[in-house]
Amino acid sequence: MRSLALLMKLQLDGIFRFSEFRYAKSGKAKIAFFLRSLVPLLLAFVLYGVCYYLGQTLSKGGLAGVLPVLGYLLGSLLTLIFTMIKINELLAGDDNALFLLSLPISTFWHVFLIFLRLYVECTILVLLSNIPFLQAYLMAVSVDGGFLGRWIVGLCFTCLPITGIASLAGIFLALILCSVKNSNLLHSMIMLAVLFVMGLLVGNSIGNVSNAVSMHKDQSEIIRAICANYSFGRMYQNGVVENNGAFFFLFLVASSVWFLFFFLFMLVAYQEIVLALRAPKVYKTFSYGTQEAKTKHRALEERLWSQWIHSRSYMVSTLIGPMYALMSSAFCLLRAQEIRQFLYADCDRGRVDLVILCLLLALLGMGSSSYCGFSMEGKRHWIMESMPMEEKDMEGLLVKRNLFITIPVAVVSCIFLGLAFSFGILESLGFLLCSLAYCLLTAFYGAKIDKKFADYSMLSENQILRQSTSFFLGWLPGVAIPLLLAVGLGIGL
Repeated sequence: MRSLALLMKLQLDGIFRFSEFRYAKSGKAKIAFFLRSLVPLLLAFVLYGVCYYLGQTLSKGGLAGVLPVLGYLLGSLLTLIFTMIKINELLAGDDNALFLLSLPISTFWHVFLIFLRLYVECTILVLLSNIPFLQAYLMAVSVDGGFLGRWIVGLCFTCLPITGIASLAGIFLALILCSVKNSNLLHSMIMLAVLFVMGLLVGNSIGNVSNAVSMHKDQSEIIRAICANYSFGRMYQNGVVENNGAFFFLFLVASSVWFLFFFLFMLVAYQEIVLALRAPKVYKTFSYGTQEAKTKHRALEERLWSQWIHSRSYMVSTLIGPMYALMSSAFCLLRAQEIRQFLYADCDRGRVDLVILCLLLALLGMGSSSYCGFSMEGKRHWIMESMPMEEKDMEGLLVKRNLFITIPVAVVSCIFLGLAFSFGILESLGFLLCSLAYCLLTAFYGAKIDKKFADYSMLSENQILRQSTSFFLGWLPGVAIPLLLAVGLGIGL
């Protein structure tokens, strides 16, 4: 147990950066530490508030019976996205991975801590998304005496199968690609493809539910439509919600098997996997040729694009929002009549349109990549310092790269939404101008923030992307502000 305590201390210090606070020489650095600690609490509050509003809305609409299984599906989706983004970084993306392996501590404790961390972080997401649904469900439906016990057990088992499946797939994929040319790019593209398919499945489920609601079917038909493509959801509904003992036992066993299988797999192969990921055998063929002359500006631009394309998680993290913006707007166009009937029924159309605009801006804000461009230099920041170029040149190229991604997404999304909701010319133009202005604002603002608060001491991309001062000041406001506006406007509907 002393070995586990030591590993936990090292991991917690890497996550929360206690040593940085302890040895900080200025009060400003300590204040920044406290601000970074408060932001995750704010994000948790936002997630809880959104789910609470959704649960109350569905309950008032007579759909309280679908809330438990809907919460389970939402928790599973959050677990999937979180695990796919984190697993490669947890195993070998951190520079401390090889240092930890050199300690005289058995592999079991290394693997146990990785799975403990995954389980705790995923379960927190499940809690934040399921408790609001439970509150609305208990207020609308009378339950038997054992429901809360079953619900708590189901909550503890929610993230297990998805964590095991996503981790296993992610590791096999990383091992297959680790010695392939452009392995990080291929890994990122496959992850985006998986997230795209998950988005399609969620969109299909939403479409099935909306069809069931529009045809005035009972809640059992709606639940069947939700669980049509997810067997774990059916087991959860039958076992936890409907108190079927056989399905409840099957749910527990099936959920545990995937998690335990991957745990045992990692226990056997952990050191080999880490070494393969950290030091892959890559063979290159070098040939003589005439070197192409490039301007300093072009060379720097190509290096920035290469750094983004061949990153472990930088490209994926900044493309999720724009990808879902395109998917959501295309879904609205394909299901235009049904969605218009659902959104505009007994609601102020102008306010609904503002909610749609705020959600689009939030997704575009998620696509900001300039907020950590300087910090991503990491241990190579001496290259930037020694270049015969000024920081403003790099800042301009970071903004250009950001706009090259977000502006086409904004234009296409606004066209799809305008066609889907039959906007007039002025309203369509307003949507487009607001979206383009927001793309410019988030790109320039993120670059300015990172230029001022660049941190070259972080050990991994995920730390820079989600734990840096640039993230809290440069990326988060661009997503949180429109989301809060959307929730505020939605409460008044």
